[in-house]
Amino acid sequence: MHLIDFMNEDIKKKLVKKTYKKKETILFAEQENEYVILMIDGIAEAFILNVKGNISTIHLYRSGSFFGEMEQFNDGKKPVEIVAFTDCNVYKLHRNDFLNWLKGDFEATKFLIREITSKLVVNAELIEELSSLSVKERLLRCISLHYYRNELNLLTKKQLASEVNAPIRSINRAINECVQEHLIAYENKRFSVINQREVLKNLPTT
Repeated sequence: MHLIDFMNEDIKKKLVKKTYKKKETILFAEQENEYVILMIDGIAEAFILNVKGNISTIHLYRSGSFFGEMEQFNDGKKPVEIVAFTDCNVYKLHRNDFLNWLKGDFEATKFLIREITSKLVVNAELIEELSSLSVKERLLRCISLHYYRNELNLLTKKQLASEVNAPIRSINRAINECVQEHLIAYENKRFSVINQREVLKNLPTT
């Protein structure tokens, strides 16, 4: 089931439909958010930017998922930014309508708590997993994301080193290893994918 399945008709009438184009920001980090957002279709990418300016994707939201719910209960730091990975259609429900609905719907509240708990566990596991990945594995993860976005032709070694959080010499070793395994190619300062199936195995699936 999805969160929208618990909504009665009165609440559904308060949903506002909105479309976001690919690469358009849906939620800005550190900014006030008064809406819970439910994905109708498309994929949205949640990422954090660390103090060094490196980007780490922590979640991919797909049809049926939702986000923005934690901000309705927490006025603290909000480091996560969410951007449309593809064109996205969403429903937005204002905080007041969201909280008033939950007050009178215990089943929806239980479902929400389960989903939040699951999301926290998955994200914690992902962060732990990322910290244990080798430079090569982080490199393939980064390349798979850029390839999926159809932006691989824009990826440079400098940017890759920043996103992978590794020195250029380590990046070069990882690139050479991937080239020798016929996973990718690197020619004329441009990356290309040779083995799409294997490379896309590194794409986040959450």
